[in-house]
Amino acid sequence: MVAYSLLEEPTVAKKPPTRSWKIAIMVVGGIIIIFSFIIVAQVSKKDLPINTTAPERFISFNIPTQQELYYLDLDKYPIEDNLLKLFSDSKSSIESVAIQNLLHDETTGNNNDWTEQWLDKQEEATLSCDKQPVPYPILRQIVSEYIPNGNPDNSYDVKTNLDFDKPFVVLPFAKQPRLVQGQKLCVRVVVPYQNKDKNGTYHLLYKPYDHNNQKISSPWWDTMMTTIKDRDTNATVPIQMEPWSGHQLIRRNARTLNNPNDQRPEWAQLREDQIYERERMHIYESTVTLPQAGTWDLVSLLEFVEARYNFEFGPVTPYQPTNLSIYPAGGETIVISTNGDERKKKKNQSLHQNLLKQHLSLPLCKGSDHAGRWLSWPKKNDQEPASQSNYANKQDLKKVSGLTRDGKYWAPYDCRYRHLSYEAFNRCAAKKYTRGIDLYGDSNIRRSVKKFLSHGQWCKDWHQHIQSPLLPDDQLPLIDQSIAKRQEQEYQRPEDYRFISEGQTRSCYCEDFAEEHWKQEWFNANARRFDLQFSNSLEQSEALGRTEWDDQVMGNTTRDTIPVNSYKWDGLTYLNNPHWDTAVPSSTKPADIAIFSLGNWDAAFAQLNPFLNDVDRLIAQIKQHYDLSKTRIIYRTAQYYCCRIDGSGRTRQVSGPRMQVFEQETKLKFQTELNATIWDTYTMAESKSWEEKIVSISCPSNHAPADQVEIENQVLMNGLCNNI
Repeated sequence: MVAYSLLEEPTVAKKPPTRSWKIAIMVVGGIIIIFSFIIVAQVSKKDLPINTTAPERFISFNIPTQQELYYLDLDKYPIEDNLLKLFSDSKSSIESVAIQNLLHDETTGNNNDWTEQWLDKQEEATLSCDKQPVPYPILRQIVSEYIPNGNPDNSYDVKTNLDFDKPFVVLPFAKQPRLVQGQKLCVRVVVPYQNKDKNGTYHLLYKPYDHNNQKISSPWWDTMMTTIKDRDTNATVPIQMEPWSGHQLIRRNARTLNNPNDQRPEWAQLREDQIYERERMHIYESTVTLPQAGTWDLVSLLEFVEARYNFEFGPVTPYQPTNLSIYPAGGETIVISTNGDERKKKKNQSLHQNLLKQHLSLPLCKGSDHAGRWLSWPKKNDQEPASQSNYANKQDLKKVSGLTRDGKYWAPYDCRYRHLSYEAFNRCAAKKYTRGIDLYGDSNIRRSVKKFLSHGQWCKDWHQHIQSPLLPDDQLPLIDQSIAKRQEQEYQRPEDYRFISEGQTRSCYCEDFAEEHWKQEWFNANARRFDLQFSNSLEQSEALGRTEWDDQVMGNTTRDTIPVNSYKWDGLTYLNNPHWDTAVPSSTKPADIAIFSLGNWDAAFAQLNPFLNDVDRLIAQIKQHYDLSKTRIIYRTAQYYCCRIDGSGRTRQVSGPRMQVFEQETKLKFQTELNATIWDTYTMAESKSWEEKIVSISCPSNHAPADQVEIENQVLMNGLCNNI
């Protein structure tokens, strides 16, 4: 028997807490099972097993969470398969997306800033289109649209906030690096299918021209007006967009996938391409050589989609441009630097003075087709008329071609045009082109002739007589200038031109066919053929004195006279009476220069292929009629057409892209077949700012205003007379 003290309690042995441990183990095990289930469920949901077995066709790569290679089955995922076939450099992007999706990395594919992952982040990267691939999310999207079968799941989809239902512009960098003058920069426009009036009666009639569709060249399915504009100088540089080079690869691949053993001729396959490509994404691109230093605004207006610019095949459609978003954010502002301080204002010198000084240091232009931009003449403030400005040497005005009513001069990049008086040109032409000049053209040639006949006085300073906005709906502000006192007496010679009545103002910037106070005996707008002379009076010739075109010793002064034969035609259209093909053969006198103007009437009233056949016939006539070793052929470009469709009673079937096609094809034929000199008026008009371009909306005949006609003439005269 055990005795217990009254002061002690018996010690009882404790049993281990087996129930609590079991509960803890069950809880932990349950958590593990739940997490395992979640992971398995997510992997199952993503349909991305950690595939370590090599399929028949695959690419493989490492995943951070496993030692074995991961295999992507190319037979199962045709989008990735075709991406690798067409664009082998996309392999790293495919791997990146696969790893991101496998690891459920939501931060790498940040939906709010896709540009950080997929656009170039290297400061010293080469930014031209041939060195910058299309960003992977866009590339994958367009490839997926052009293959007949898609992926079975979304395992390799790219997470972005890109809306592939809306068109946009994309630049090649995530953050704008330091850009310098002369550097190359790729600009791309992405145009998803817009389904414009799909249920409309004429929807399927619109299509690109056959040769543009075959080559995949501009204008193709979509057209856009893309420009950069200098904030300080307002100089505007047009960007010519062409279909992305990858479209040829994608087309050939789509043909193979859709019709593996297609034995049809090329024309039949092109017809199939047209049907297939109409309702798919298109990409356009251009490598821009950055102009002078400054802050430039990038703007792209999508003008027509689904070839609805081509009124040759379907009815005229409204002009409703769309201003496109630009990636990355802030990309609409392009800041261009220089290695020096050219952009900084020097003491007592403005930016415009510096640009003028640089331009005047260039050699004289030898041709009539030098690319350039419009620059503002230096002046102290916006209220001061540029031509009266003392902010630049008045003698410098003679060293540029002249000023428009906006106070701008045409400044080629590699040379300069000087101002030649018409008296000086007449001396030059009388010495160099004694057999005269033949002109073949429309109303644009007529307006040029009026300037020559009047020695530049026709419509001079016409803008000073504007009493109401040129656009009737107040799209432009009223020009606040006092009206000069009107003189009611008729002028007796073209060079005595002066403002008499309000109707003359309209003639100066638009229709001048029946211009008030212009006498038909000077130059008859109704005559198909008209003989005239560009000449100086005896007094003008004496005042001109000896020039660079004269012999060392001048004899007695005589009038400087050039015979000119002008033939007015309505392009090569059915509207001519007599037919256009009588024009060249009926010219009876030899000439040193023959100028041909085409495209304006033709793009409005003709079909492209019949027109090009007629151009071939015209070229054959020129070769037969003129001795090309003695006669210089000059092709005057068509007039740039912008920002509208024709709503007048003439119902012209013209749009900007149609005019572009007619112009490009005709110019190429004249250059190739006739070695023609190009008188490029198209580029000068295209290089104007949007605000300057839209003035033409109120002029259905699409005439250049008289101040621009003067600059166009100066370009021609420089091209003819600077080659001494």
